[in-house]
Amino acid sequence: MATNFNLPAAGSVFPGFIGPDVGLEDQLGILHSFNIIGGHSEMPALQDMYEIPIAPDVGIIYAGFTANGDGGWSTGRRRIGQTVYVIEEDKTYRLIPKGYWGNDGELGMTEWLALSEPDKAILIDPTITVTYGQGTPPPFPPPALTQTGTGNAADCWVEIVGGGDNIYTSNLADSIAMTEDVGGMPSGTAVSDLTNVKTYDQLFDTILFPTSYPTAGQPSTSLSDNVSNLQTIGATIDMILNTTANLGNISLNGVSQGQYAGNVIAASITGESGPYTLGVGPAGNAIDNQPNNNFVVQIGSNSWTLTTTFDDGPMPLDSTGADYPSLQYSSGTKTNSTSFEGVYPIKLGTSVSNNDFENRGLESHANGNNIECSQAYDEDGVTSHRIAISDAMIAGRNVMIEQWSTVSNSYGAVTMANEYVITQTQFTIEGNPVNYTLFTKSLTQQGGDVNGQPNYRINFS
Repeated sequence: MATNFNLPAAGSVFPGFIGPDVGLEDQLGILHSFNIIGGHSEMPALQDMYEIPIAPDVGIIYAGFTANGDGGWSTGRRRIGQTVYVIEEDKTYRLIPKGYWGNDGELGMTEWLALSEPDKAILIDPTITVTYGQGTPPPFPPPALTQTGTGNAADCWVEIVGGGDNIYTSNLADSIAMTEDVGGMPSGTAVSDLTNVKTYDQLFDTILFPTSYPTAGQPSTSLSDNVSNLQTIGATIDMILNTTANLGNISLNGVSQGQYAGNVIAASITGESGPYTLGVGPAGNAIDNQPNNNFVVQIGSNSWTLTTTFDDGPMPLDSTGADYPSLQYSSGTKTNSTSFEGVYPIKLGTSVSNNDFENRGLESHANGNNIECSQAYDEDGVTSHRIAISDAMIAGRNVMIEQWSTVSNSYGAVTMANEYVITQTQFTIEGNPVNYTLFTKSLTQQGGDVNGQPNYRINFS
């Protein structure tokens, strides 16, 4: 005989057959099926099957298989290959260790016999903890070293399906491959991947109910302020830097599984003022806003950047309920910025005198074309139309001032040297002297503008 599978150790010896009392042969059996080692038995419910015992662990290296004496195939009342009919389920199950003999793996007899008894024990009953060795003293006695199974009692039980062996066997050559996707089986799947490998149940489950995988919407953060996008350089303003965070979302077939990233664990702002360390929580996406009072506006871009740190995200699950770790969010940061521009106002003359000006609505220093300016008064030979532009806005560019024509109903270019007197001047802006270039309408060009109150347009080149 190749193995000692059927050779238990010597036990009690019976000189003859065992049977019930004479006269009771038709009424009594010898023993209940649930008391035997291995074989076939019946259990009322799945939980009863899961509780079929193995030999107990007694704190020394586990030896339940040796105690049963059949060469390492059984311990307690569990034996590889035994079958159990579960009445509640109307199903029959076979005890096969996970990873062996087709139960989610193809390991076999050689690999099983090479295992230690503790390793066998947690495969034949995945819910138990057994001793595999002793720690190094002192102190005495040494602590036991243990290992525990997967905790899933069903791992070692395989349902027996009637109607033949249920294994798909193809008559086609192993090398033939599928030319297109079919259900959950991708193009390129070969006959050899399926024949004598998959059961019909597995094939139909894959075809009819292909595994689908979740997708993720990324986390994000945002920063905004509560002031206008253009501010006067040198002005002192009170502002608030407003923060938000979005944890993203895991979605499977259009149904949300919840947040993608973990909760916000840190946030900070850097920029023209600060840096600021912000409070976070207790809600997963909550970040404190940051007041920024008495800020003095600088020329050009005044900007701040929010950096938000998210914790590891929860584990996404595929349509079978299995973990999908390749999609899981790993702790990281997201950033977002807000800004406004500090500018000097364009100054427009008034009818009071050639020395009186008012501010036009603010324009970006980067604006190059079609800045309209209204001179809402008549030139009278003394008071001229005047436009003053800061040198910081001109920034070395050429300036062209176009005038609206009531004849053509359009703006027309003028010869700047003939129509304007161009001088340098200063204005006090927010308490600071600022250099400006002043364009004053030439007196020789004023006659046609009496009562016209024309509009002008500034262009840069």
